[in-house]
Amino acid sequence: MPRKILKQTVPGVCLFLLISLQAQLSPQESLHRVWAVKDCRILSLSGPAVEKGSIIIRNGLIEAVGPNIPIPPDAEVIDGAKLTAWPGFTDALGQSLLKWPEEKFDAAKIYSGDFTDKDKGITPELKAFDLVNLGKAAIEKYHTHGITAAEVLPDKGVLTGQASFFSLGAPDKNKALLLKENAFGIGFSPAGFLVYPNSLMGVVAYLRQAFSDASYHALAKSRWQKEMRGSERPDYNGQQEILAGYAASKKSFIFLCRNQHDIRRALSLADDWKIDFFIADLGSEASLVIPELKKSKAKVLCTVAFKAPGTSLYSQLGKEQREKAEKDIYPKNPARLAEAGIPFAFSSLGTDDPKSFIEGIQKAVEAGLPREKALDALTGAPALFFGLDKALGTIEPGKIANLVLATGDPLTKDAKTRYVFADGQKFELKEAKAKEGEKPAVNVSGKWELSVEGGLKLTVEFMQEEGALSGKMTTPFGAFDFTGGTVSGKEVYFEMNITVGGQQLDLYFSATVEGDTMRGSVVQGTQGSAEFTGKRIP
Repeated sequence: MPRKILKQTVPGVCLFLLISLQAQLSPQESLHRVWAVKDCRILSLSGPAVEKGSIIIRNGLIEAVGPNIPIPPDAEVIDGAKLTAWPGFTDALGQSLLKWPEEKFDAAKIYSGDFTDKDKGITPELKAFDLVNLGKAAIEKYHTHGITAAEVLPDKGVLTGQASFFSLGAPDKNKALLLKENAFGIGFSPAGFLVYPNSLMGVVAYLRQAFSDASYHALAKSRWQKEMRGSERPDYNGQQEILAGYAASKKSFIFLCRNQHDIRRALSLADDWKIDFFIADLGSEASLVIPELKKSKAKVLCTVAFKAPGTSLYSQLGKEQREKAEKDIYPKNPARLAEAGIPFAFSSLGTDDPKSFIEGIQKAVEAGLPREKALDALTGAPALFFGLDKALGTIEPGKIANLVLATGDPLTKDAKTRYVFADGQKFELKEAKAKEGEKPAVNVSGKWELSVEGGLKLTVEFMQEEGALSGKMTTPFGAFDFTGGTVSGKEVYFEMNITVGGQQLDLYFSATVEGDTMRGSVVQGTQGSAEFTGKRIP
């Protein structure tokens, strides 16, 4: 186990501290602002590989890179002799960093018909910036797989909301933000109730009318602002203001397309509206409409779940044919786009966890996508797409210090991330291992209820892979992810950072497991400990 916990006999102290908010522990941030990675192999993606060179990072930026670089006297040095450096990956479109408030649907609406715009999937006011969660456990999952930046978008409904772009180096979203409300999501998913638009035809009709109304509203507002006297003032309409604002400012719209037919609909709408846009290829069928994509000069955000849409021929032929297509045909979608010269970047939508995202890209490489194209789709392409190519995408002087140090080559299965720099902040990733000679003797995967002395009830969903432990804990204050836990023999250990009333608390759990029960202690920093028991939920 990573550390030995020294317990203090302070009954109920964790419960007391969680409720009274009397202890506040600041997130751990590096005090160092100057780093030197020495003698590493460098894949800058802006030129030839450097077999032995150094990278100097100062105040969040890359100061120098190359062979024979002098090491500044004020730098903290990382020995990179056995490591390869490459630019941090970018998730060009995802939603798993969003933390949604818990809401219960009022079934009485079905009988009353009193549905809200949210029920209809019309939520243009939703902002990724307001919903994003950049807590320690959340971004650690991304860092483990070399991802240091992400475009985040609410993805449900018709007018889904507004995206923002983050560099994953700080838990403070204000510090992590690179682009705020830089793109707007449009989906083709009808509402699930007997309410307009509840059909695909209705969705398309609604979208055309919404943009027409927004255009008319903008013209009427502009005319009134110029003339005022003798001119009728238009009523304020927030939704139309948002749509008109995005179109007028030439910000991008992201069409969330479930299949090839949605892509054709999106291309038609984009041509009518004369807007800047992306095609988010959720159904991995963009390669079936390559001539149309070329004609429209479309940019594609490729997902890598490789699940056949329900409208596909393979789905209609039955389970066996569908699964065969998902294994042999759909993973070739990125390779066909690359061969046709269609610009694309990778999106985690559909996989919605970093591990599955990277594994999907590896499948695409195995299916024929050149590795260098895959790397570009994770680095240079998304930076260019979102106008950040002067800041991200390569390891060059003056760019943001988002980079990965790992054993092995990028996108290979033997590559292990050792360090990540995001916005110049260093994160060291240690491989979770059980004690030497002690393999796990228990498997705690599944849901558990923990009872902390004093009456606090917690629910934990554990995910165990050999000796590594991760999961999600649900508390009265919200749900929180954790990674980096261990299982050694019958002992489990994990730690997590939670937010209570705007304050962050570090908690350390250790326990012994016997069958479907566990017994242990939870420690809050140096503030004391409390005993807990746990039972597996069938």
